Amino acid sequence: MAKQITREKAQELFLSMLKGANVDLAAMVEERLKKALEPLEARLKEQQTTRFNDIMRGHGRGDGEDRKAKSAAVGRMVRLLAMAKGDHEKAIVYATKMFGAEDMAVKALSAGQADAGGFLVAPEFSAEVIELLRPMSVVRRMNPTTLPMDQGALSIPKLTGGATAAYTGEGQNIGSSQQTTGMLDLVWKKLAALVPISNDLLRFSTVSPNADAVVRDDIVSAMALREDLAFIRGDGLTGTPKGLRNWAPAANVLTVNATVNLANITVDLGTLVLALENADVRMIRPGWLMAPRTKHFLMTIRDGNGNFAFREEMLAGNLWGFPFATTTQIPINLAVTGTAESEIYMTDFVDAVIAEASEIVIDASPNAAYFDSASSAVVSSFSRDETVIRAISRHDFGMRHDASVAVLSDVDWV
Repeated sequence: MAKQITREKAQELFLSMLKGANVDLAAMVEERLKKALEPLEARLKEQQTTRFNDIMRGHGRGDGEDRKAKSAAVGRMVRLLAMAKGDHEKAIVYATKMFGAEDMAVKALSAGQADAGGFLVAPEFSAEVIELLRPMSVVRRMNPTTLPMDQGALSIPKLTGGATAAYTGEGQNIGSSQQTTGMLDLVWKKLAALVPISNDLLRFSTVSPNADAVVRDDIVSAMALREDLAFIRGDGLTGTPKGLRNWAPAANVLTVNATVNLANITVDLGTLVLALENADVRMIRPGWLMAPRTKHFLMTIRDGNGNFAFREEMLAGNLWGFPFATTTQIPINLAVTGTAESEIYMTDFVDAVIAEASEIVIDASPNAAYFDSASSAVVSSFSRDETVIRAISRHDFGMRHDASVAVLSDVDWV
């Protein structure tokens, strides 16, 4: 049988062996570690140098920063196209001369291509503009389902009636039923945003990132407002998408109680939620849409003890536990039974579908005429020393389950 030794004895024997070999263990380990780490240190130094240089040039960011850079590059790209009067090749020359060949705007111009109707922005840069629509468009902010539609049309199966189940006794036939299905057919609708830009902004802000953001945000804001109007109240005619108001089944369009008090308001809100739940709507991403006037009223109404009824919850962004958003694209001058009425929408946005092309078309003209809503007249950009930017996106909107929308009409809460 082998003789066992203690742990302490083993350590003593090991140390005596090292001393006998006259080996400087620490020095040996240090030398080997140094050699092993040399390639890693060199690579790390190279990466740090590259990152520093990229940051100084405005590139080399993380994912979030890279997305910001791409969206800002779109604004710069639009300005360059405006300076080049819509000429794609000239815009690339200007961009390279002003910002260098590695600038993100040069990459955006190079990745896109000239189109008969303007400049076709590459999908990777168009996506950043579309993403910026999310916080500006209340419908997009509520997180609907978004699908690509690059071929002009998209058909999505929808369930209009479910199969049924039943208990059966011993030896009895099991009854069968069929699901009732349909198709949600979506087709491109063209949204064109016209944004006039002062030529002074083009002349005297050639290297200003703030000017790039102004151009980009003007385009995004114009698109977001018009999208919301279509996605909420569009009639589906004359080339516009069919919005929530017209997807809602008649049974889900409810009328507000004529007497405005807290008890009736609470019942009205609850009736909207109940309309969806009674239709077996899944309530995965439910949310409210309303006009700012309606939000203000709900946040200021008090109960019999003087306490705010909904204010605390709404300050946190919820109403009845569901998120809400406001937009002036929900009118407050509807005349159903009165003259200053509005609407409230309750929707499960998981069933709302936005299908869109992955590319945006940009064009610029210093000689265009456009309709000025402020003066209600057609004006010349040339006479105003402006360049008109036109951005075209293509999309459609629909509901996979019509009953996932409920509307409270005749809302005159003021």
